[in-house]
Amino acid sequence: MYTRVESSTAVQKLAIGLHDSARDRPWVVVSSPFGTSVPEIGIDQLSTQIGDVAKVFLIETGELTRQLGDLLPPQFQVYGSAGRSYPIGPDAFADLSRSRLRFTHGDPQHATDQLVTDALAHAHQAGLFALAPASVITVTGTVKGFLLGGSRALVELDDGGMATVWQELTYPPVPLDWTLVPGQRVQGALDAPTHRLNVEVKPPTNAAIATRFPNGSITLALVQKVSAQRAVLALHPHLSLTITRADISPNPLDKVDALLSEGDVVAARVIHLPSGALHLCLSDVDDDEPVLPPLSAVRNGPPWLRENRPLLPVVEDDEHADEPVLEPASAQSPVEYARAQAASELAETSQAELVALAAMAHLDESFRPPRPSPGPGRSHAIRHPTAPAIPFRVAPTPAQPAQPHSALQSTQLSLAEAKARITRLEAQLVEAGATDSDLAKLREQARSAQLQLRDALVELGTLRHTVAELRDEQRTQKRMLRESRRTVAAPPASSEYETRRAQWEDASGWVRHEILLAWVDRVPESDREEWPLPHSYVLSDRFADSLSGLDDGQLAKAFKASVDVLTGRVKTLTGRHLHALRQGAGAADPHLLRWDGARCMRVSIEQNTPAARRMHFWQKPDGGIELIRIVTHDDMEA
Repeated sequence: MYTRVESSTAVQKLAIGLHDSARDRPWVVVSSPFGTSVPEIGIDQLSTQIGDVAKVFLIETGELTRQLGDLLPPQFQVYGSAGRSYPIGPDAFADLSRSRLRFTHGDPQHATDQLVTDALAHAHQAGLFALAPASVITVTGTVKGFLLGGSRALVELDDGGMATVWQELTYPPVPLDWTLVPGQRVQGALDAPTHRLNVEVKPPTNAAIATRFPNGSITLALVQKVSAQRAVLALHPHLSLTITRADISPNPLDKVDALLSEGDVVAARVIHLPSGALHLCLSDVDDDEPVLPPLSAVRNGPPWLRENRPLLPVVEDDEHADEPVLEPASAQSPVEYARAQAASELAETSQAELVALAAMAHLDESFRPPRPSPGPGRSHAIRHPTAPAIPFRVAPTPAQPAQPHSALQSTQLSLAEAKARITRLEAQLVEAGATDSDLAKLREQARSAQLQLRDALVELGTLRHTVAELRDEQRTQKRMLRESRRTVAAPPASSEYETRRAQWEDASGWVRHEILLAWVDRVPESDREEWPLPHSYVLSDRFADSLSGLDDGQLAKAFKASVDVLTGRVKTLTGRHLHALRQGAGAADPHLLRWDGARCMRVSIEQNTPAARRMHFWQKPDGGIELIRIVTHDDMEA
């Protein structure tokens, strides 16, 4: 059911309700075309599909919509056969993009679908679907495919019925094909009257996340928000973590919004804090470190994130979004509005209709309906407009089986409808005191406005395309800058390794100095008490020599691995692949031990690269560490 707004008192009540921050559900207001109370938008369909989670109102365009517009913030009015869904909460009028005015533009069904989508999204944000009504039952089924540009998923239920999963109700704004795939088995709550299937699951707990992603492991995260100093990253659509500039770049001059863009999918290290909370860090993630698969947002679904697949903002392809629709403003007189409305409709009259009407003008005048008598100071009745003196073509229609009199009857019906339309518009103009010259002037103004609008829409389309290209380019540049900060943070572009190496006569002193610098960069200040760098450790005679020939990136990785080994953090980093060397190639061969009982251990420095580097070190019985050397993947000797 829906509510008709038919008086000034009802308009005031509607405005008060829209402003009420305690409103418990979205309100959808639909306007009818000027001069009629019958809406073009499918208001009965709205009532059926969203009546359980939204309240629907119908208001006639004219004085009532002007009164409503005066009581609402600018640009939040409803008029001209359009409709709008208003979200709940104190910020209902904070963002116009959340509450768009949906015009029919000759396609009422499309506008109706848009309003259904808007209202369901607002209801989901309000948490209304968390309160399951009596009509909701738990069902299982199989995803068969996607509809409506991927915004709906069709599910075949095990009991033989069908249901649809709506993107607006499944972790919006995440696309459905991020969470569902054809053939996937799903279970969810089915609203029987609407056949809507809700497959959202409860977000995982911190404990579940910690089990899935061990301390120090790498996985993917979605950038949800960015500012100059902070960013919000999500491991799950409903699990977000806030990081700061220091977690992304050690350079204090960097800005977070210069390194990250909303919608980016980035590799992040999961850190388990002593308090049990989780934290993310991007600054020390190496390109070749293994990445654990992200979570599945829906049971049995694919990982919801994928590298190089950003969540781009949705830009609605609505070429009429900025098209002006006539709404009688408070300062506009009824006569001016009637003239503008009639001229607008006459301008839409096709050339074929005008030619047909011109021919009908030569018919017997007895077929013409009586005209209103002109009032004082008004001209006499307006004659039918004549056909424009420009050629036109009639679009060909598909061939159909010939039927007796069908073409004649169809033509007669079309002419009758066109004649009635023009007669009604003429009557409106006569009431407004228009003359033949007024009509011609208004029609020319309308046509000129339409040409200007067409040019503006073309320019708007070009600008939107340009903006999209610039956003893609900016996203790429941010990613490159972020990676450069990550890989070159320790050694700047002009290699300082060689400069610092030249300042030390003893190579081991230089190595210890570089390890100290790497520890400062790699371990946040808040974690240095937990992962201190030992004051005493041993460097073998071959360790410094094994660093020769490594480029700056490999040196940075080698010193990071040294820090992980010396602090003991390596035991928590699965990507390091810590294991003991054996005396032979067999899995049952004994471990390689030294005369003093020290065990030879091996960790990964690089991954998935030719001759990937590894580090060997001695683990002494008393816990002490002796770094042996940097080797290639195939070198198994201590």
